[in-house]
Amino acid sequence: MAAASGLRAGDIASLKLEDIDWKKHEIRLIQGKTSEPLIIPVPKAVLNAIADYIMNGRPETADKNVFVRHCAPFTGYHDGVSVACIFRKYQKKAGFGHVAGDGKTLHGMRRGLGTSMTANGVPVDVVAQVLGHKGTKATKQYISTNLHNLRCCALSFDSLGGGI
Repeated sequence: MAAASGLRAGDIASLKLEDIDWKKHEIRLIQGKTSEPLIIPVPKAVLNAIADYIMNGRPETADKNVFVRHCAPFTGYHDGVSVACIFRKYQKKAGFGHVAGDGKTLHGMRRGLGTSMTANGVPVDVVAQVLGHKGTKATKQYISTNLHNLRCCALSFDSLGGGI
């Protein structure tokens, strides 16, 4: 979900059942970091995975959070740190090591989504909206250099002249 939606870990932790519009394939929430409303499209495959979790993996509880603890009390997670710890636990189980700065984090997924979107021609202002930024200034740090497209802009050494 983090990789496909760009949601912050804290917003995943606080995601409520009523925040998901299953028919429109989108999530509507108030962002924890900015207190701003956010409406983002969510791929059907991600919604199917969430539905599978709710129907088959989520403990029986009256809690309104989508994701809840799997040991009593079956309540929503306190914050994004809890979600990040669970991510690291399963990352380690899957054999993906992590060292500081390698980008293999939930936040790294946000950056990866921004980079992927721009590489696929999505305008930066749309990427900003998906990531929940008010403007493009904050978004620019989420976009890595696309080396393939950068090579298309490179000039040959012949263009320098000098007749070497």
